[in-house]
Amino acid sequence: MKASSRSAAHEQLRSRTHHLHQRIDRRFDLAAISTEMGYPAFLLASWPFASIEVALERAGIHAILPDWDKRRRREALACDLRHCGIEPPCLNRLEIAQDRGALLGWSYVLEGSRLGASMILQALNKSTEPARAAHFLNHGEGEHLWRSFKTALSTIDRDPPAISRACEGAQLAFHCLLAART
Repeated sequence: MKASSRSAAHEQLRSRTHHLHQRIDRRFDLAAISTEMGYPAFLLASWPFASIEVALERAGIHAILPDWDKRRRREALACDLRHCGIEPPCLNRLEIAQDRGALLGWSYVLEGSRLGASMILQALNKSTEPARAAHFLNHGEGEHLWRSFKTALSTIDRDPPAISRACEGAQLAFHCLLAART
């Protein structure tokens, strides 16, 4: 399998969450994010990542992604919010099934968001606004975390029920982000 090819699980996740991904992209317009008020709003709207990470840890994500501690971004997000003069909100209690498929689905959204960070960083760097803290957006840069995530995701390629649970988990994660206030 070529490094750029998608596994069966990845293809299903992309297909079954495409409409939700488009809604997220529309919500986080790059031009709006690069404004003085838009970036803090983007960070607040990203805060559900923190609750998702805690829930993933309670559900056993370390067994699926042993390098989870390198992937975790909630501290970086909290740091950026504080830099903007915003105290991070309370975490919401989420429950995620202790199931490989569900854990990978929820993680898919978190790991995929890291891919969009470079576009957001480019928009921020082009803006005329003062420099912003971007620990959240820079987190994991150069670590090849997407590649290793795809390897973990491919472990369910021959397990259609697990792929279905992954898709359900990813949809729930997208809905958490869409429900966040901006």
